[in-house]
Amino acid sequence: SQTPPIRVIIPGRTYRHDSDQTHTPMFHQVEGLVIDTAANIANLKWVLEEFCKAFFEVDGVKMRFRPSFFPFTEPSAEIDIQFQDGPLAGRWLEVAGSGQVHPNVVRNMGLDPEKYIGFAFGMGPDRLTMLR
Repeated sequence: SQTPPIRVIIPGRTYRHDSDQTHTPMFHQVEGLVIDTAANIANLKWVLEEFCKAFFEVDGVKMRFRPSFFPFTEPSAEIDIQFQDGPLAGRWLEVAGSGQVHPNVVRNMGLDPEKYIGFAFGMGPDRLTMLR
């Protein structure tokens, strides 16, 4: 059991029943979680932007956050990045799910959701690697 601030990155293999041109039956997933007294969606946006800039070795990346639903976050968002050049220039691709950690999750961690808040995200580096 950790006490806040909590900042973790958890990589691992993930398996699913279906597959198509953009989804494989086994893929890698990276989950991130931050719990602190002042963690917010702006911090989440910054972390993901900085990760994508470093991953793609660029000075900037165009991202959009679309409202979504995940039972463990509220509000929740899916994150898309836009191709800047090449044959897919201008097209968007979903790269992550994210959101503010739901107060019930914070409570289930044994923490006071009135005091602690956090954000979480999950992304597939396999998909990002295909874009490089």
